[in-house]
Amino acid sequence: MNIKSILKKIIKKKFIKYKSIIKISIQKNKNINNGHYQINNLFQISKILKLSLKKIKKKIIKQLYSKKIIEKAIFSKPCFINIYLKKKWIEQNLNKMFYINKMKIKKKKYFKKIVVIDYSSPNLAKSMHVGHLRSTVIGDSVARIMEYSGYQVIRMNHVGDFGNQFGMIIYYLKNKKKIKNIKNMSISKLEKIYCKAKKLCSKNKFFMNQSNKYTKKIQKHKKSYYKIWKYIVKINIKQNKKIYKLLNITLKNKHIFGESFYKNMLPEIKKDLIKKKIAVKKNGNIIIFLKNKKNRHGDQMGVIIKKKNGPFLYSAIDIACIKYRYEKLKANIILYYVDSRQKQHLNQIYKISKKAGYISNKLKVKHHMFGMMLSKKNRPFKTRSGNTVKLLKLITEAIKRAKKIILEKNKKINSTELNSLSKIIGIGAIKYSDLSKNRKTNYIFDWNLILSFEGNTSLYIQYTYTRIQSILKKYNKNLFHSKENFFISNKLELILSIKILEFKEIIYKSAKNGQPHLICSYIYELSSKYSKFYEKYKILKSNSKKIKITRLKISYLISKILKKGLNVLGIKVTKYI
Repeated sequence: MNIKSILKKIIKKKFIKYKSIIKISIQKNKNINNGHYQINNLFQISKILKLSLKKIKKKIIKQLYSKKIIEKAIFSKPCFINIYLKKKWIEQNLNKMFYINKMKIKKKKYFKKIVVIDYSSPNLAKSMHVGHLRSTVIGDSVARIMEYSGYQVIRMNHVGDFGNQFGMIIYYLKNKKKIKNIKNMSISKLEKIYCKAKKLCSKNKFFMNQSNKYTKKIQKHKKSYYKIWKYIVKINIKQNKKIYKLLNITLKNKHIFGESFYKNMLPEIKKDLIKKKIAVKKNGNIIIFLKNKKNRHGDQMGVIIKKKNGPFLYSAIDIACIKYRYEKLKANIILYYVDSRQKQHLNQIYKISKKAGYISNKLKVKHHMFGMMLSKKNRPFKTRSGNTVKLLKLITEAIKRAKKIILEKNKKINSTELNSLSKIIGIGAIKYSDLSKNRKTNYIFDWNLILSFEGNTSLYIQYTYTRIQSILKKYNKNLFHSKENFFISNKLELILSIKILEFKEIIYKSAKNGQPHLICSYIYELSSKYSKFYEKYKILKSNSKKIKITRLKISYLISKILKKGLNVLGIKVTKYI
């Protein structure tokens, strides 16, 4: 249910002739004594319609009173209308939510929209690190939220599996005569080789040229080189799969569309771009010059898609990628969850693809940028030695810390339960910590805050959920067999009831904007308000059966929302902590 949307529709019926030019701005009131909702743009409406404020407020208030939903609507100076909902209407809708549709989302027009979500996308020449956490968990939660809202979601893990990094590794191994040892090498060993090869490339022009030649050989399927490349890719995918499973990420092998997937499209795209005079040959390179874009020397900027006698570059692959997603997958929307440094590159790819006619103006391409994870010193989150923290190490540390918290609360817990619970708590905590922040901002990673039972944390939400489960277990009866309808008896129940009815509105808003933190804020506020309610009022020991059943049903609905809210974020729940 979207209460704001319902109120807007009621008001717009009075201004049916002008519905295309006016917008009704409705906000929820922070203080329930001043009404549940507030219309706050009356002055703007009166200006657009060229009617006095007095006439506008009368028309709106009269229209609101004509509906069963409204208890009263009062004009408030300087320019607001405060709206009070009918308690009976709220109770009826809680009944519907409890008995009929529960937590199901009504799939409206969204189900026809095909959304391709590009996220995680690690480099397969090295291990995943903390820099991949935000892309992976935000992208995956948005995929879940959008599916729940009714969109057709196609997950895409655009892994780096065909670039110059592999030419570097294979040439280094051959140069050092270690190529025969490849099958005995671990991921960490291969990563060290990659780092050494990368340093050599930056210092040694001959080494760089040889690496480019080897990359070209891989791209042309030269048997011996291609075989080594396949092995390196395979062991990295296996390791990443392990991480995805631990993090409860929905990415599977079928979602991997690496750079190598588009290799057969690249020669044709190159020819087509030259034919359309979008790309040109210069000094043996294939370049696309960008209009009105100059570099720091004042020369026209260009995007190189293929180097002289060398392999195709990332730009060519990304053009093929967006073309494939539009033409073959029939995408209506493409969302990129890659960091802000890729903004210019993605913008260039979009403009080139549009100019070449590979995508339509109707296609929505959005780069959902995200900030960085920082240390307490407000610097990029790294190890003491200055190296980037491996993602698997971060997950292991989270589980270890969660175990310690659990054992402090329950020393008698058996090892099986301890291992299972510590994974749910530890991994849920780092995911929730990331998702609860606005994705556009940087945030400081702090274990003490992440694994706290206070504030907007996973543990606080989990604790509220387990508390409700305990209450329902003590009641030990099937609430669905009760014939008692909802009966709201106090202000806190009313606040909680309205908050419950906002659930679907928050889901839709989060899906539309690609902002999981809206769900985190909502379930935290719901948990916080429930805690105040729990402390102030009796639930199981209430003297009135009608009030007791209402409070139990409110508790039940909140527990369902908390569970569903965490689930669409990709976080598992536990019945006890």
